[in-house]
Amino acid sequence: MKRVFQNYEVSVRDEPTYSSNSTDNPRSYKYEYCRSEKYEHISAHGITIGDIDSPDSSAIILGVGGATGVNENSLGHTGDTLFVAAGDAVFALDLPSLKIKWCKKVDFATCFGVYWVQEKSCLITWGELNVSCFNEDGKEIWSTSGPDIFTEAFDIKGDYIKVTDFNNDIFLINIENGEMSDANT
Repeated sequence: MKRVFQNYEVSVRDEPTYSSNSTDNPRSYKYEYCRSEKYEHISAHGITIGDIDSPDSSAIILGVGGATGVNENSLGHTGDTLFVAAGDAVFALDLPSLKIKWCKKVDFATCFGVYWVQEKSCLITWGELNVSCFNEDGKEIWSTSGPDIFTEAFDIKGDYIKVTDFNNDIFLINIENGEMSDANT
């Protein structure tokens, strides 16, 4: 997947065979980040800035917790910060150097996506169990969970997040305070 942020071409790819400290990896990366060295990583996402074959900078993000693959919601961006969802966490990286700014576990299981909401100056994370809101520096503003896992759908519209759980029950979450209401009427 390729995207352009602030005139930088950012490429992200799954690296399912990546192994820490191995010379047999298909690609090498300048930086390697893992939320916890205590656990074996379950997901690996390679990020490059510029040309893939000769990048200006590169990093491998190793996710623990639930497995994630690269998808259209794996990346978020504001100013000089790139947000990457991997495993149960969000990694905030400097753009364009890809040096880590912060990393936070945002869900007990899996973070499906990250969304920078420019109008609210906040980062929304869609997790299997939690939907959360953070400021650019990684400080949690609020976090909410529902009666079942949030696996079916996610959409941000104006001041609300619309999320659907495993039972196809729909909920609205207020972006300002995280209050959740049932939208199944």
